[in-house]
Amino acid sequence: MRILSLIAFVMTALGSMGASAQTMGGIPAQGGGETSAQRAAQKASCERDARLIYRNGRDISEQWLQQVRTTRRAYVQECMTKAGFAP
Repeated sequence: MRILSLIAFVMTALGSMGASAQTMGGIPAQGGGETSAQRAAQKASCERDARLIYRNGRDISEQWLQQVRTTRRAYVQECMTKAGFAP
């Protein structure tokens, strides 16, 4: 019985550590030394999210396509600002 409770405790602790590591992963490092690789990775992530959120179909008008592009650009800009990278 003690072993089961110990296993449950260890699994819970490991799960909590993983969750806290994921939430802290989006915070840029202190000290101001942002690299171009970090910036490029963050921008790629923001662009991927924008494509997934604002999808378009095959047969859409040019006006709608332009509106989707503008919305995606605005989303990427806001995402980069929230991540701590100046535009």
